[in-house]
Amino acid sequence: MAVDHAEQAMFYRAALLLGLIRGERIVAWADAVLAADAAPPPAFVDLATCPPDDLTLMRQRLLLLASSRESEAVVHGLVGLIHRDLASGRRSLADTMTVLKQLRAFVAVTRDTNEQLKTLGVDMAMSPSGSPAHAEAEARVRAWLAQHDRDAVPFVG
Repeated sequence: MAVDHAEQAMFYRAALLLGLIRGERIVAWADAVLAADAAPPPAFVDLATCPPDDLTLMRQRLLLLASSRESEAVVHGLVGLIHRDLASGRRSLADTMTVLKQLRAFVAVTRDTNEQLKTLGVDMAMSPSGSPAHAEAEARVRAWLAQHDRDAVPFVG
């Protein structure tokens, strides 16, 4: 599946906001586009020369390339990265729930996705830690995230 530059830029912009990727990954992407594309958009030069630790500037430069709103594929790709972070141990379940809450707040998710995320969050928050209900809520979160495991592939490989 080919992903266009605007959708890729929107994915990276949201992934930076959520702390799912580092700036170095975006600079590498911009470098690869500049090397492979005979006539890349000029904004890629600005992006490739952006300091990788200046996330605000990087997000501003990505906005010049990005589509106007996150597509459903972008949202699913973000959820795929969230799942990868949890499954790999890079992020705890508590931190994952924070990122999912931020996803709902800062990214244009569909009504259905919003409701699913809200339900998962409420279930986790309302069940006492260590209880069977909490273990069941945790299993539901992990299962929901696991459905999106391969969704990040078009964006990050």
